[in-house]
Amino acid sequence: MSAEVPRPFPEWVLHHEGGVVAVDKPPGMKSTGRSMDDPDCLQFEAMAHFRRRVWAVHQLDAETSGVLVLVLRRSLVAPWQRRLGADSTRKRYLAIVHGGLAEDEVEVRAPLGPDRRRPGFQAVRRDGKASHTTFRTRVRGPRHSLVEAELHTGRTHQIRVHLEHLGTRLVGEKRYGGAEACPEHPRHALHAAAVVFGDGEVPDRFDAPLPPDLRALAARLGLVAAGR
Repeated sequence: MSAEVPRPFPEWVLHHEGGVVAVDKPPGMKSTGRSMDDPDCLQFEAMAHFRRRVWAVHQLDAETSGVLVLVLRRSLVAPWQRRLGADSTRKRYLAIVHGGLAEDEVEVRAPLGPDRRRPGFQAVRRDGKASHTTFRTRVRGPRHSLVEAELHTGRTHQIRVHLEHLGTRLVGEKRYGGAEACPEHPRHALHAAAVVFGDGEVPDRFDAPLPPDLRALAARLGLVAAGR
């Protein structure tokens, strides 16, 4: 089933210049499909809008909303992947989690690799790939917190597995951090809020505001300063 499109594609666009398009991906939509002709993804929506081939430079999980970078020329994929993966680039996410962090800022350096006991999952493993996330508390509520997660590496499910490693999980999480799916929200509460480039080039950053469903969730959970 195709994801519900809450607003027309032009309203998703954060930046469009020089063959580069940054969009605010809606939740519930895959970044790319099984092929260029797969209609059940954001890439297809972009191609329908621009009436030409479009390539995704990176991926977000279907449930994750926020900044996604596309290019209109295949030759731009590699240079933009290098720019996104550079040490000077910071990818910042907002997450609504159960409980909170032990301290206002927590560094997690825990290598990740495929979980041998749970096919399709990732896990902290000594022989995994180096993985580094900085978590910062933005708002503490009665039973939940709004947390910023800054990725220093880009491993599959990195934020979700590192939260599990810390003993918590996303509100709405269906896979990591508990034996049963969290019923408090229909999707996991994770949003790609910003990509900030530190290389002196322009554009120097892309920002996507916290979406309405997570703003409503934050208000319901007593996180009154969420998204500021």
